[in-house]
Amino acid sequence: MLRKESQMVHKENIVQAIVLTDTFDDEFLPISEHLPHALLPVFNRPLIDYTLEFLSLGGIEETFLFSSAHVEAVKRYVNKCIENGEGWTLTMKVNVMVSESCRSFGDCLRDLDAKGVLRGEFVLLEPGTVSNVDLLPLLKKHNITTKSDKGCAMTLILQESAIRGIGRCPHEELLVATDSHSKLLFYKKLGSSKDNKLEFPLEIFLDNASVSLHHNLNDTHMAICSSSVLPLFSDNFDFQTKDDFVRGLLMNEEILGSTVYCHILKGNQFAGSITNWRMYQALSYELRNNWVHPLIPSTKRNRKLKNDVFIGEGTKISETAELNDAVLGDDVALGKNVRIEDSFVFSNTKIGDNVVITHSIIGEHCTIQSGSEITSGSILENGCVLEKDTFVKNSLLVAKIPDNYENGDKLADKAYRLRIFPDEDDNISINELDRKLSRLDIGDFNYESDEIEDAFSDSGDEQLSYTQTPPPDDTKLFYTEVIDSLTRGLEDKLPCDNLILEINSSRYAYNVILKEVNFNIVKAVLILSLRQPETTQYFGNLSRVLTYFAPVLKNYIRNESAMKDCLEAIQDVAVSSESLHEKCVTFILQYFYHKDYISEDAILNWFSTLTTSSKLYKQVKPFTDWLKEAEEESGEEESEQ
Repeated sequence: MLRKESQMVHKENIVQAIVLTDTFDDEFLPISEHLPHALLPVFNRPLIDYTLEFLSLGGIEETFLFSSAHVEAVKRYVNKCIENGEGWTLTMKVNVMVSESCRSFGDCLRDLDAKGVLRGEFVLLEPGTVSNVDLLPLLKKHNITTKSDKGCAMTLILQESAIRGIGRCPHEELLVATDSHSKLLFYKKLGSSKDNKLEFPLEIFLDNASVSLHHNLNDTHMAICSSSVLPLFSDNFDFQTKDDFVRGLLMNEEILGSTVYCHILKGNQFAGSITNWRMYQALSYELRNNWVHPLIPSTKRNRKLKNDVFIGEGTKISETAELNDAVLGDDVALGKNVRIEDSFVFSNTKIGDNVVITHSIIGEHCTIQSGSEITSGSILENGCVLEKDTFVKNSLLVAKIPDNYENGDKLADKAYRLRIFPDEDDNISINELDRKLSRLDIGDFNYESDEIEDAFSDSGDEQLSYTQTPPPDDTKLFYTEVIDSLTRGLEDKLPCDNLILEINSSRYAYNVILKEVNFNIVKAVLILSLRQPETTQYFGNLSRVLTYFAPVLKNYIRNESAMKDCLEAIQDVAVSSESLHEKCVTFILQYFYHKDYISEDAILNWFSTLTTSSKLYKQVKPFTDWLKEAEEESGEEESEQ
């Protein structure tokens, strides 16, 4: 009986991990059309092998591979590994879970929550993670944190890294602020932001005796999660990515009651994730140089030659071939006088005589006929066939006619250019250009702005300006959603707590700063208040609507800075509404003052900034005169006493 009880306890305390196998984007086009991200070859070994080996060595006992694309291929490979008794199968159980309806990271976690397969704390890995970290101490540290902070939902695993380091993706530049206990106070991905400046909430520094700013960290795409993480994703459908989740908790900590911490890896601990072609090259470089030891390129599947060249089984190379910093898959055939530099050639590819391949990736079962040249970040889909003397530069090639085919895209019967960049007249944001450029960033770890412009040049004289189209105004979109939420709340008599949750979700979705949040919420409430039908009960109706939204106003007007934002919103509404009742502004100021939303000092300071000849100044002056008189009378009474 005792043995059975001990076995049950052990089963309950099993160490679990979730690994997502899909990226839910098109960063790996055109290869990802036919090859799942999890099976992307890295030194002739599927990427998922490195992830599973790392988890096994790190102390994980059960792993769930969550797949929604290329499901059968992933299943077949995992079953094959189990049948062959791969190393990780001896210490770790692996389950492949499927949901083809998922379209995002968040959808996967919501589906996992519905399935109820996790028993407690777990390790969460995004696709393509490679590491040598011992996970058990990190799980223990997270467990200690949850005992001192019951709201701790997640511990992000970040890595200390040099600025412009090889393994640092420019699209994932990260800036975080933490307190003395490593609690996350601020989190921003600089590489995906269109802002040229940073604004830190003042309360971060006012509420914490010690604040540490970090701009030397990599996102490893790993996290230690509490059991509350999956329900939080289920309750907040706006959480589509891990970054959404982190930002959402930071913005709504008081509402959701959840916090995020971080652990920084240093020394010989390494973790990274292959999230785009640039990181594919970077992680390959780090594996090759044993920076992820004990994870190394398999000596059974690779033969290392001079000049950092790795070749798979059955690959044939002529004596006249010139190879540098290249990885060739299994059964690759090279002709005479072939030159390959800083490139990856996948299995079963045939390359003819006098072919040059630099800074490019060649998919499986491709044929490159003699005299061809492929360069500058080109990528060939599986099965492409290039005819003799074909020149390919900075292009993605697919074997079949693409949907957006245009004249001039055809290079051969099985080679068509895939258009991922827009024509000059198309609209596209800077972030989208940067994201798309990452696919072609092979062989150059630190591209500069002039190289970005070159990548979009149709000719030597005509370049696409990626500043020609202004980004959409997220603040206006946020304001529109606030108006919609408040209108529906007023009509359906919804609780204001629900409206606050909706507003906070919109705030995090559009990444709006606190000042704009306060301003637009007050403005929206006033606009709705003034929309009421003008009757003899005009101010009664105005007071009724303001009273209904009192919890919303109290939630956001909390300090002097918010009071200033509130007064600016009142001013904006007063100036922009010509048909406004002449006493309306005074009524609103009196209402906000008597409800303690705004202080006397805040009103007088704001009033001093108004132009004396303006209509607003004349409307407000009687009220401010009354405030000053009341203050003087109060001062006289105190002096008499």
